[in-house]
Amino acid sequence: MSRLKLALLVAGAAAVCAALSLGSLIVWPDPLFAFSLREGRIVVASDRAIPEAGGERFLHDCERLLERSPLKAEGNEYRLYVTNARWRQLLFFIPAPKAWGLAYSYYPLGSRVFLTGADFASGRVVHWGYVGTPPRTLAYLCAHELTHIIAAEHVGVRRFLVPRWAWEGFADYVGIENRQSFEQLRDALGERPVDVPMMVKYGSYPRYRLLVTYFIEKKGWTVDRLFATRLTLDEAMAMMRAGAG
Repeated sequence: MSRLKLALLVAGAAAVCAALSLGSLIVWPDPLFAFSLREGRIVVASDRAIPEAGGERFLHDCERLLERSPLKAEGNEYRLYVTNARWRQLLFFIPAPKAWGLAYSYYPLGSRVFLTGADFASGRVVHWGYVGTPPRTLAYLCAHELTHIIAAEHVGVRRFLVPRWAWEGFADYVGIENRQSFEQLRDALGERPVDVPMMVKYGSYPRYRLLVTYFIEKKGWTVDRLFATRLTLDEAMAMMRAGAG
């Protein structure tokens, strides 16, 4: 019995050490990313060289998408890390291996965003060899994930109470380049509920964005009102259908 307890203690200690090590790398990943570029408040770092023209265009486009957001950034600096190497992707995306981007917010230790591989020249995301297509461009992913950080700064621990449709839908609303009107998006999506689990699995949130568009543009909700809601997805959909006719 004592050997079993010792083995469990060793295993527990090893798990704690691994978690602390990963946490340290997330808070301070810079030693693993040799290249960086800055524009305004956004810094992008990568494990591969960043072409100046493509990198500057990417940062400019991301900044532009964030500037039109109804929720303004409060921080002085926002850092993104591009994990082109497979082992870095596996390391930093442990919580969600299929994600294209992850936002970590640890107050007061700072916030970090990690993106899977990037082709800065074309402005495309590269996810384990798959090249993403518009409208989910590299700038979109940057604005989407940074919106999570900006929102977390704004609401604090209350972010864990925000329904997922509002949290992800708002980031999608900010990040999409060509923002559709509520009517355009509703007509394009129709009544196909299958796109929710299928698209959400791969980081696409058009139905959530439809709801956010409705409540912000049709109901006149502020961002604070949106993040304060406790409506479930089904309740929000029912309210939208009733109000939109």
